[in-house]
Amino acid sequence: MFKVYSLDKNSREDLDKILNDDVIGRQTIIYRDGDNYGFPGKYIIIIEGSSGIFDSLDKISTNLKIIENGEDIYKKIKDEENSSQDGMGYIFG
Repeated sequence: MFKVYSLDKNSREDLDKILNDDVIGRQTIIYRDGDNYGFPGKYIIIIEGSSGIFDSLDKISTNLKIIENGEDIYKKIKDEENSSQDGMGYIFG
């Protein structure tokens, strides 16, 4: 399961709390500059994990805003990651 969030860049400390959390920090967390995805002044944060993880997020940050229909952003970021990994594989064989 995954969810896509936006977070105002002024709330960077919330992102640090998420990354440093004992449980949530162990999940797959991807964050990008939202300017590249139509969210100026924000971070885009993707979290992959079990459904219980997402309940804990509210306790850490009230500034996270879920992006409805975030599947398109998720797919775009995953495609970018896969193409960059393919490129590195080509370079290093």
